[in-house]
Amino acid sequence: MHSHSRDGKLNIHKDYSLHPKMPLMRNYNLIMYMTPDWNPEWGGGLEFWSHDEETQQPKECITKIENKFNRAVLFDTTQNSWHGLPEELTCPENIARRSLATYYLNPINSKAESRKRALYAPYGDQKNDPSVLQFCKERSL
Repeated sequence: MHSHSRDGKLNIHKDYSLHPKMPLMRNYNLIMYMTPDWNPEWGGGLEFWSHDEETQQPKECITKIENKFNRAVLFDTTQNSWHGLPEELTCPENIARRSLATYYLNPINSKAESRKRALYAPYGDQKNDPSVLQFCKERSL
């Protein structure tokens, strides 16, 4: 269960590829939006970004799935699936963006990257902040 309240955000990232404890790779994410009466003006749509081969970072937002109660989003996590909600939410203080996520794992195959932790990318002004760049690097190890 994920919950993001006012001013919450989640930087664009790729999820772990290899399970940290079991010899399995992550193949799919299924995310279900759980907040009734969410106003799209508050933000919170799940963004998917293209992959920049040169920098090995997210390049640009290619689509956004609006946060609509009971909507499910299924996506492949093996193909540079950069995603997140990088803009701060503007919802009222007493409302949170809630979602339920589950993951599908399979035996490790040749598609698997060796990453056992999520790889986050700096966003906006963070791209010029050495402490954020260092944090992203250390967080992914």
